[in-house]
Amino acid sequence: MPEGVQATQLGLTITCDMPFDTWTTLMDTLSRMNGAFQWMLGDALNYGSSRYGEKYTQALDSTQLTYSALANFSWVARSVPIENRNSNLSWTHHRAVSKLDATEQKRLLGEAERSGWTADTLVDIVRGEPVSPAQVEENVSVPAGLSQKVARQILDTAACLLRDDIELCNHCPYHKGK
Repeated sequence: MPEGVQATQLGLTITCDMPFDTWTTLMDTLSRMNGAFQWMLGDALNYGSSRYGEKYTQALDSTQLTYSALANFSWVARSVPIENRNSNLSWTHHRAVSKLDATEQKRLLGEAERSGWTADTLVDIVRGEPVSPAQVEENVSVPAGLSQKVARQILDTAACLLRDDIELCNHCPYHKGK
């Protein structure tokens, strides 16, 4: 925190006249902290489990969070290695790929960042569900000369090819009728 800024569990106290660039840095730092909360709790829970054999009893008391929330934080932190975590994506993006192997996690998280996928879109792709027209319009800038319909067909094809077990389907033009 910059000098003259104190963080408490109730908020920030700012006791200085900070320059604009310091304020923008503070805003960036606070934004990153929001996204890091789930990671930090998950990593701390996993450390406690490996070091002390304890996990949820003490954490439930000290955090006032639900068992379900703590279990999710722990699972995702344990399942997604720190080197696969992408600071430009939400924790929810990472939860979407947590059941996949590390190589596939890294690939899909990279693609999600490059393509600007929402966490919901990434969940659908991991599940092997076709990408809806609304998701195409919401998440993808259609290149010049390409219609929305063709872009949707391309994304539906990609969703099918990303399935854990590629099988013939009726969702995309690539597999339709084969």
